[in-house]
Amino acid sequence: MAQFIILLLLLGIASLIGQLGKNRRIGFGWSFALSFFLSPIIGLIITLCSKKNDIDFVDIKKED
Repeated sequence: MAQFIILLLLLGIASLIGQLGKNRRIGFGWSFALSFFLSPIIGLIITLCSKKNDIDFVDIKKED
C-alpha cells in the first residue's frame, strides 16, 4: 500500500514538472519522462536549464 502511495506521489510531482516544461524547448513529454524515470529533482533541473520558447506576436491588422 505504501508503494502505491509513493507511485501516485511520484506521478503527481512528475506531471507538475511536465507542466513547467510545457512552455520550454524540452516540452511536456520529456520533462515528465525525465522526472518520472530519473528523479523529480533531476527532471526539474533539466527542465529549468532548457530554454523557454520564444513567442513572436504578429500584428494581423497592419495599417499602412
